[in-house]
Amino acid sequence: MKQWLAFSTRIDNLNKKVAVIARWSIFLMLGLGLWNVIGRYVGVAIGHNLSSNRLIEAQWYLFDLAFLLGLGWTLQNQGHVRVDVLQGRWSERRKAKIELLGTLLLLLPFALGIMAISIEPTLHSWSIAEVSPDPNGLPRYWVKTLIPIGFLLLALQGFSEAIQNWGKVKNSSSRTTPPDNINKENYLD
Repeated sequence: MKQWLAFSTRIDNLNKKVAVIARWSIFLMLGLGLWNVIGRYVGVAIGHNLSSNRLIEAQWYLFDLAFLLGLGWTLQNQGHVRVDVLQGRWSERRKAKIELLGTLLLLLPFALGIMAISIEPTLHSWSIAEVSPDPNGLPRYWVKTLIPIGFLLLALQGFSEAIQNWGKVKNSSSRTTPPDNINKENYLD
């Protein structure tokens, strides 16, 4: 189990490092957005266009970068939607079991499915050197590459979460045998 937990730690560290890129892309996106707004108004006042389709698309691409590369890190930090109303009453072992089942039955098939489905369109986009249809637009193939990469990172983080939750279930099962004086049929965990 120690080897699996070490592997889980490596995945966690990878998503932490990738999240730095996602965080910086937010700042760049906000800066470009500010420039696009100011450039539009100042450009009208001086009679010269200070914004462009490239800058507007770059802002959109930076959002894609932040969203897709931040998927795994968000999962790692428990930032995705959860049903906390129910989990507040559960023991740690039961939470770990539900998280493990949800990860194995829902998250991993979804993330791996999206990753698999997105590979062919991404490769096609690279093969034709796809470019935005807008005048002076940016290439689209590199931003489409973020889709399988983002969902791969999410799947890896899901695998890491499954390892950690399996460790919690396994460790707590050795400690949660009911005492002899408790009715074992009513013992939930």
